[in-house]
Amino acid sequence: MRWLLLLCMLLPSIASAETVVLIPPGSAPAPQVAAVSDLSITAPEDNDGLNLDLAWTSVEGAFAYAVVRKRPDGDWVLVSETLPSGSDSFGDKVTTDAWEEPPAGTYDYRIITLAELPPTRADDITDAERIAQLQTLGLTSATVQGTPEASLVRTQMGALALMALILGVGGLMLWFTRQARLGKPIEIRRIPGIDAIEEGIGRATEMGRPVLYVPGIDELQDIQTIASMLILGQVAKTVAEYQSDIIVSCCIPIVREVADEVVKAGFYQAGHPDAYRPVNTRFISSEQFAFCAGTNGIISREKPATNIYLGRFFAESLILAETGFVNKSIQIAGTAEATQLPFFIAACDYTLIGEELFAVSAYLSGDPRLVSSLKASDWVKVVCVCAIAVGTITVTLGSTWLQELFTIAGG
Repeated sequence: MRWLLLLCMLLPSIASAETVVLIPPGSAPAPQVAAVSDLSITAPEDNDGLNLDLAWTSVEGAFAYAVVRKRPDGDWVLVSETLPSGSDSFGDKVTTDAWEEPPAGTYDYRIITLAELPPTRADDITDAERIAQLQTLGLTSATVQGTPEASLVRTQMGALALMALILGVGGLMLWFTRQARLGKPIEIRRIPGIDAIEEGIGRATEMGRPVLYVPGIDELQDIQTIASMLILGQVAKTVAEYQSDIIVSCCIPIVREVADEVVKAGFYQAGHPDAYRPVNTRFISSEQFAFCAGTNGIISREKPATNIYLGRFFAESLILAETGFVNKSIQIAGTAEATQLPFFIAACDYTLIGEELFAVSAYLSGDPRLVSSLKASDWVKVVCVCAIAVGTITVTLGSTWLQELFTIAGG
């Protein structure tokens, strides 16, 4: 009876209570926002033909913006989905691959105004699926079209500095080339390794043993291999004048063919074409350590009095140099590979360090073009060192005039 009385007392309050419905998180409808207006697209100034700038009027109440793009040869892709609510512009690069040539034509863009934070993107979701997902969280603008256009002349500080550097180096090369052709002496510091090459060839002649020349293991288009071929021509000429033998050990077939012609030309220039032996220019193997083993076999069997390693070397450098050291050969090495220089310095008698390899080719050949490029690069280094010194001093003293100058020059 008591329970019945209590129930009668509660019935009016239960009848007047409001019904409460619990909504699961994330299922609430997104607040309404408008699509962006005044969307425009332009190609920026000082452009390399890969950039487009978007601008629009920001929307009140927007949580973020997403940018989608359609290339002339593809589908819609998501460019960005994290632009903050106050954004009213975006700069897009139509390709992120430095080696890719972007397709010519018109690019389409749209802006999605997001009303709330989008869910985390799954790893296996495609751009098309993600764009459809984002479109459910806001409104999409109308499509705008733009065409990337490269500027005829770029006036950015970096571009101007590069142009000044190219013009300066080119002018110095023309000046020194003219001086050389007029017969005026151009002084180049003699490198000890040059004397060592002549000394090694003379020693091989006295001992009646050959000279071994290894032009590195890289392709012919590598700049170190090209410099090695220039030096090989002068070495072959000197060997022919001393009436000695030279063995060239090659890792790349095309390098062997070029080396064969270079050695032949050297013997012809020395006036001893009959002393040239094609069999001494040898292709060993394109495999790094098979080539190393074959060259070590030549050192062990034929006992060259002088070993010359000039070019690009890798892990085989120390193995070759140690074998030559055990054979008691005079060894001259040179490479621009900084990781291999310590091994050559430790195991060889003379080592050409870095750019000395390229200087030797200019010194031995005497070609006005090579000599002029060498002198021009030296002067550029002097200018760079002076600029670094001036910048260091001004920054140390707390002066900002140099930074202001570059800011003004950069526009």
